Amino acid sequence: MTRFSLQILCWGLAAFSISLSAVTFTYTNTETGPNNIPLGLVVPIPVDSLTPIPGFRTYNSLNLRHVQMTDASELFTQIQIGQTVNGRAIFAYSIGDADTVTINGDREGSALINGGIHAREWQTPEAVTGYMEYLFDNQGDQHLAQFLLENMHFVVIPVLNIDGFLQTQRFPNLVTDTSSTPRDGRMRRKNMRDVDEDIDTLGDNLNGIDLNRNNAPYWATSNSSSNDVSSLVYHGASPASEPETQALQQGATVAGEDRLRFYIDTHSFTQKYFASYTNNSRRNSVNDRIALIMRAANNFKYEYDPTPANVGIGLTDEYFANTYQAISYTLETEPAQSNAEYGGTGVSHSGFVLPNAEVPRMRTETTNATMAGLYAMTYPPSLTGLEIVRTRDQVSVFVGQFVKQGEERVLNVSSTEPLQGEEQYQLFVRFNKPMRQLENGEVVGFSNLSNPIGISLELTGTIDAQEIVYDMDTSQGEWLVDNEFSRYKTDTFSQPFSLPSNFDWSAHTLLSLSATAKDFTGQNLDADTSTIADWQNGSWSDYEDSNGNSNNDQGGTNKAFRLIDDGSDLFAPSAPPPTPTPTPAPTPSPTPSSSSGGGALPMGMLMLLIVIARRRLSAIGHKKGR
Repeated sequence: MTRFSLQILCWGLAAFSISLSAVTFTYTNTETGPNNIPLGLVVPIPVDSLTPIPGFRTYNSLNLRHVQMTDASELFTQIQIGQTVNGRAIFAYSIGDADTVTINGDREGSALINGGIHAREWQTPEAVTGYMEYLFDNQGDQHLAQFLLENMHFVVIPVLNIDGFLQTQRFPNLVTDTSSTPRDGRMRRKNMRDVDEDIDTLGDNLNGIDLNRNNAPYWATSNSSSNDVSSLVYHGASPASEPETQALQQGATVAGEDRLRFYIDTHSFTQKYFASYTNNSRRNSVNDRIALIMRAANNFKYEYDPTPANVGIGLTDEYFANTYQAISYTLETEPAQSNAEYGGTGVSHSGFVLPNAEVPRMRTETTNATMAGLYAMTYPPSLTGLEIVRTRDQVSVFVGQFVKQGEERVLNVSSTEPLQGEEQYQLFVRFNKPMRQLENGEVVGFSNLSNPIGISLELTGTIDAQEIVYDMDTSQGEWLVDNEFSRYKTDTFSQPFSLPSNFDWSAHTLLSLSATAKDFTGQNLDADTSTIADWQNGSWSDYEDSNGNSNNDQGGTNKAFRLIDDGSDLFAPSAPPPTPTPTPAPTPSPTPSSSSGGGALPMGMLMLLIVIARRRLSAIGHKKGR
């Protein structure tokens, strides 16, 4: 539940020694009784349904839904990545197009998404299945889902701890209490190692391995995990001792270990993104930024809590952060504390029992947040094309596009005519991704990270070594949704403009478009389109800022499109450091007065004598043959 501490259940009832018995309690709505635990809400019972419902689906239904999507779409592939302790197949789903490159021909990144590692956390298989259903239902939307499917490779594990999850669903309203801690039935947390499936078996209630303490590099290094087999956080015999943990690591192999850049493990509850810092400060900064983006998707309802580098408790996010320098999180879904937030009794551990009515909203919110994070990690925004159309006759007077050649991109200009003053033009600026979020087909802002327009454009010219700026009023422009976009809705901004009457094309030695824009998650443009941004070793390479620096993952203003090119560097060379002002020679101290009261020679006279002496010495030197 929480990361470094466990809530202790206080049932107010007598607990018996494990050697004698384990008491079985029943969750109820309001009914009280000797062995009843009223939740104050209808107790969720899993339902057989292929489609999402206001509530929870059975494991069998979820599994059938995953297979249904796989059968219906060539973008979904089922892969067995291992088996549980009890021999059940663990499936991952490879999601995305068949190639390993983006639509721009660049190396495609990958993401690994895990759910159901703790059996009692029913929200997580529903949330992760919700991610899959969003991509499946919107695969041809010409917007966010299609963009993700064409430019990122996803490996999704909806339920990792299948044995434990099935145990909780066999007994959806029953829980055993041993030593005042709910351990089996609905509240089983661990896997089923050395546990049978009969809730009435007394001797195995405390057995099993906490799969989220079974991971390197911090396995068995914290008192938030335990070497006591009966502990809720028993870490197992060794790192990755459990077949479920090994299956998760196999998921990274399926994702492509050299391409893995994003990992998220979905849990409940405490309404927070936990994360692990590494010794890579740039990776940690990006981790912070992506967390900000995912939190913004739900108006910062969720908190963020990163752990310092070099410490941990054996979590999966620690493993993927340190092994792959991937952006990694443990997402704890709602509630923040207990079911009292929904009108329930707030009894301990009730946070694991989300009311049925809240499930659809939870699915939507976690999907929106995760998709936003994945969008940001696909690749940074960049300009790809520019077209200027003369309004009166719809003639394209400039068409330029960056095309890949080897390991870089070059500007290919297929049409150009001189621009004229007072002529009306329409500018089309094209990007490598959808730049704005849509809501019911309308362009909207994304929390406080972007607004519906969010772009600044100007033509920058040089005449007689003087820079001239021709501003454009982007409030008159629009992100294209219905037509004339390149591939994805909002990947093109259309802007009307005209130039002043005294504009003289032939007088310019340089004329370029300057664009400052953020994608909908607030990420700046790659300022140099010619170099190809890629994720390497926990940070972006060749993602330049406005000064051409590519070591800060910030981006900046792009001036790559030149209508008139003088061949100068894209980025002005950094100004040399100012020449230090020489320290003035100390003023000679006055010569002390003689006994007759005479002072030092005047400075002018002294300097004159020195010059005369040097000339005489120079003349003597020449005479001696120097």
